[in-house]
Amino acid sequence: MRLVRPSLSVVLVAAVLALGVAGAGAQDEPTPELISEETTEEAPPRSDEAAYTQWFVRQAVERYDAAGRDAALEYFNDQASVDGQWYIFVVNADGILIGHATRPDLRGTSTAARHDVFGKPYGQEIVAATAEGRWVDYYFDHPETGRPEQKHSWVVAHDGLFIGSGWYDVDESAAPPKIIPRAYARYLVAEAIERYDSQGRDYTLDYHNSPDSLDGEWYVFIADPNGISLANANRPDIVGTDRSNATDITGKNYGQEIMATTAEGTWVDYFFTHPETGEETQKHSWVVRHDDLIFGVGWHESGEVPPQTDVAGYTQYLVHRAIERYVADGREAVVDHYNDPATVDGQWYVAMSDADGTSLVVPIAPDLIGGNLADLVDPQGKAYGAEIAAAGTSGRWVDYYFVDPSDGETKRKHYWAILYDGLLIGSGWYTVPGSEATGDTVDTGPTEDTATG
Repeated sequence: MRLVRPSLSVVLVAAVLALGVAGAGAQDEPTPELISEETTEEAPPRSDEAAYTQWFVRQAVERYDAAGRDAALEYFNDQASVDGQWYIFVVNADGILIGHATRPDLRGTSTAARHDVFGKPYGQEIVAATAEGRWVDYYFDHPETGRPEQKHSWVVAHDGLFIGSGWYDVDESAAPPKIIPRAYARYLVAEAIERYDSQGRDYTLDYHNSPDSLDGEWYVFIADPNGISLANANRPDIVGTDRSNATDITGKNYGQEIMATTAEGTWVDYFFTHPETGEETQKHSWVVRHDDLIFGVGWHESGEVPPQTDVAGYTQYLVHRAIERYVADGREAVVDHYNDPATVDGQWYVAMSDADGTSLVVPIAPDLIGGNLADLVDPQGKAYGAEIAAAGTSGRWVDYYFVDPSDGETKRKHYWAILYDGLLIGSGWYTVPGSEATGDTVDTGPTEDTATG
């Protein structure tokens, strides 16, 4: 999944309470209902998202002028006004959202006070728009991908209101995030094997021997059944040499462990040259035997922990740490560990379920263990449990309302889950530490059908 960041530590820094989205889907014709009878302007193609967005807002302004405020708002708050990923939102002079078809729960709340998932105060940019219009970029979790995606909104000040619309940059990649390195390593090995099967041996070896295949510390290494290195963009000096009995700086014969792998794959830990620093640091490699070749990918221990103000980065780090504990200690031990209330740290905790959705770990609500995620609904009526249960090996973000254990209030929660080795492992946040953002609270407490993610 893509989480494009200004830097790795500036990730998803505030509550995900953006202006909501509609589903994607595009036709080539404009939406007839949105064009006023007086307009003669032809709609740009939807493939030109910026031009189409500006046209869409101009049509909304024309409708407002022709039909009047009440009729226009009634229309903009109706699902019939939604055009694929385009819809109109309207904010009044006080910064309050009064028009939004896809997120009626946000109507009546302050857009001006909102930050996006990077902590950007995009609401202030929206209410700073002029009659000439302005672009406002921010992130919001796309309802179809379940991930934060960048949104580009065009906003125009008109008659004391701010009228806008926008579109998304959606990443189609199925790759897990690098911050969950075991999942990402497995993904890269599977990708290399797919490349080998579809493009052939020579192409695959050429590709993975190219410096262009290096992505920071990430690269694929390949060996033949005798342990001869065939591809290693990090260490081209060892290509062609026998690695079947390679030892690291501690004397460990990791070469034999790599050679012993099977089609099911195995993890091998050893010290190796970090491609960015040139130092020998501990590496964890996933190696798989395929068609008499050995494919491997690994990562190096860094010891870095994202700050809690980097809410998404820290959330994914907690999930990564839970995966590492599972790999080291096994399923029973990791379930026991995270069901201990002592593992709850303010608003942060880890939850787990079976791949079939049966809850295994809920440290703040142990009575929910054994229930099925597919049955869970939040106080707003959102069936969030089914969304969490649908998380795959690439992970997904799910937003819903639940009790914040740090203060007992029901707030909007931003939860990330990933399927790893038959376990759905997740964590999330409600508020950004040290910021003024407190999340949207609701008066309704959790129902009997509501459980944590």
